[in-house]
Amino acid sequence: MHTIINWMKEFLILYLILTIIMQLAAAEQYKKYLRFLSGIILLVMLMNPVLRLTGKGGDEIARSYERFWEQMEDFSKEAGSLKLQQNGYELQLYEDAVAANLTAQAQEQGILISQMQVTLTDDYKLQSVTVWLDAVYRQQHPSADKQMITFLKETCDLNETQIFIY
Repeated sequence: MHTIINWMKEFLILYLILTIIMQLAAAEQYKKYLRFLSGIILLVMLMNPVLRLTGKGGDEIARSYERFWEQMEDFSKEAGSLKLQQNGYELQLYEDAVAANLTAQAQEQGILISQMQVTLTDDYKLQSVTVWLDAVYRQQHPSADKQMITFLKETCDLNETQIFIY
């Protein structure tokens, strides 16, 4: 009976400590992780007497704890990888939007473009622009390349080494 009372005291003390930590958590976005972690801790605390009776006690809990943290580390690595992939996808979408915008502006200037590709740096600054002019327009206007270079220099503040025209 004394063992059960001590176990209940330990459980209640742990529960109060976890509740206080939850209340002191500064950011709302971290509270769900704290709730998850505190739930696991309380579950382990509840299962501890049962595991002791079956003879699996501390060793099994220690191995489970190690496996949990290994899985959390793997999850963290995967989340980081997904974030990098998402950033790459967002960069590609932004590059496509900039290319579409520049194509529309060039067409307003009377320059016919069949395709445009924009390359941005990781901090979303314009790195280079590759332009494929319309073949018929290019034949009819021998100065089309120079006109496009002038347009991109003025519009995007690029130098000639950043502009590729085909």
